[in-house]
Amino acid sequence: MTTLANIRTKVRRLTGRPSPQQITDAQIDDYINTFYLYDMPEHLRLFSQETVFEFMTTSNVDQYDLRTLTTWTGVSDQPIADVFINLKPPAYVAGYQCFWSQSREQFFRNYPALAEIKSTVEGDGTPGPYAITFANTPLIQTMVTVGAIDDTGATVNCIDVPTDRTTGTWSVINSSNTQVGSIDYINGTATITFSNNIPSGNTITFTAVPYVASRPQALLYYNDILTLRPIPDAEYLVQINAFKRPTQLIASGESPELKQWWQYLAYGASKKIFEDSQDPESLATLAPGYKEQENLVLRRTIVERTNQRTATIYTEMTGYPYGNFNGRF
Repeated sequence: MTTLANIRTKVRRLTGRPSPQQITDAQIDDYINTFYLYDMPEHLRLFSQETVFEFMTTSNVDQYDLRTLTTWTGVSDQPIADVFINLKPPAYVAGYQCFWSQSREQFFRNYPALAEIKSTVEGDGTPGPYAITFANTPLIQTMVTVGAIDDTGATVNCIDVPTDRTTGTWSVINSSNTQVGSIDYINGTATITFSNNIPSGNTITFTAVPYVASRPQALLYYNDILTLRPIPDAEYLVQINAFKRPTQLIASGESPELKQWWQYLAYGASKKIFEDSQDPESLATLAPGYKEQENLVLRRTIVERTNQRTATIYTEMTGYPYGNFNGRF
């Protein structure tokens, strides 16, 4: 009685659309899954949807984009941003709790990205190649730059684009153009050949940010990108608390992750149908039943939350007079 087929039937009864000529099963399924995947998780952060997001670091790689990262513990072939609604502290690296920040100002105040500047290379009237070797290595990816004025009077600024964890190439800033050359992040060597000649005596400025690799102790979560500091020197397991998105209902015999949700999904889908059909009177009639089902779904989470008080800095203190009496955390 809690399957997708039953939810469809409930939707037809609630909306007064018993015939497939009025609305097809496929259309109803779209409304159900739209509410299930995108509306319900934002209305209700349920205890049953809490989980742990895990992934492995790569040595010498500091940034992990959740919009493109698809290989992670437990699930594969789906971008993280599509699977988890949001991430939240705490975060652990190899079992050690790490500092969590969502502020670039705070994070880079503690871990400043100070560049080494090389202005010893000058143009020789040709496009290149021009080479430099940084004394301090390895170098942080996406933070190696080169700039020069070519014989047309144009300023050419380039930034590195990683090709793997140890090497990269060049891309012209604010342009889709690429320049010939390479960067070795481990050895600190960089070469570039410009599209146009660099006049003799014109300075070519290279910059790069060196680092010392180690086990990460801090994490920045910003713009759906996880940035680790120190930059990993090996492969470590990272674990972060998360809310996962429900799984889409496809087959008629499938049930929601908790069967208790089936009537709430039917009410939610019906609500969206009335919204699309511009039927405020039916929406008003549906509202009490919708709210009742929402409260029933939320009730389980409320009961689960009451089993433990909100944690404070004193929660783990077991001795008198700080509290935690009767051995309860």
